[in-house]
Amino acid sequence: MADTRTFIAFELPPVVKQQVRQVVKQLAFLDDLVRWSKPEGVHLTLQFLGDVSPELMPQIIKMVQKVAKETPPLSLCLSGLGGFASLNQARVIWLGVLGDVLGLCNLQSLLEAELTPFGLAPERRKYFPHITLGRARRNAVAVDVARVGPIPSVLFRADKVTVMKSTLGPDGAAYHPLAYGLLKT
Repeated sequence: MADTRTFIAFELPPVVKQQVRQVVKQLAFLDDLVRWSKPEGVHLTLQFLGDVSPELMPQIIKMVQKVAKETPPLSLCLSGLGGFASLNQARVIWLGVLGDVLGLCNLQSLLEAELTPFGLAPERRKYFPHITLGRARRNAVAVDVARVGPIPSVLFRADKVTVMKSTLGPDGAAYHPLAYGLLKT
């Protein structure tokens, strides 16, 4: 059996996915320059694992479920538009996340530490919570925020961590849940 391209994330509620659809509509002037994420697949990544062997998957799932049980639910909200490296030279366009960001970062750090014994290297970059809206097709793009208008904040509760499979295809990635870990109630 082949390795599975895997990551750990919070799936997002319908109200957030609807907001993503609305923001992408507001950014339609960039349609030729950006490949947009499918709204039904948007998520808040906690840790990208890369290719995971089938032998390791049950152990990783068990660890994620254990960590989730020890973590209280998080109250989060969408907060504004951003870009990597910047909105003037964006390779990635994203929505920010506010609220219990400290709890979110603590959960991400704990997952990262618990994954190290499985031979999964920690991310080199500091964790920055965001929801990816789209990626530049070729060169970085400039996003004229004045054309977008204000982005309303949308509150949501993150209470279930998902181990996800990612399958790359010509139309972008498709995501499939492999297992869930409910946060402490």
